[in-house]
Amino acid sequence: MVAHGAVATGTLCPMLELDIDRRSSTAPYVQVADELIRRVRAGEYEPGDRLPSAQDIVQAAGIAEMTARKALRILLDRGYAELTMGLGYFVPATLPAE
Repeated sequence: MVAHGAVATGTLCPMLELDIDRRSSTAPYVQVADELIRRVRAGEYEPGDRLPSAQDIVQAAGIAEMTARKALRILLDRGYAELTMGLGYFVPATLPAE
């Protein structure tokens, strides 16, 4: 068990690479959210792992911070993320059914 505010080994998000198709009719924030959900479902991010921050997403995808925040909001709304104020977004212990 990790003390509040501490980070366990292996819980920091891995190097993030995101390719946004700027010609797509799908909004960039939806593309980011869909990709992060795919990675959670594939086990690349496991329960308890820290998800990328808005700033991580901005740097990886070359999008605006508000766009990155909208993507993270989708993960929260769909049950693929939990927000711990001051610490960031984490994969919840239980994922929604597909």
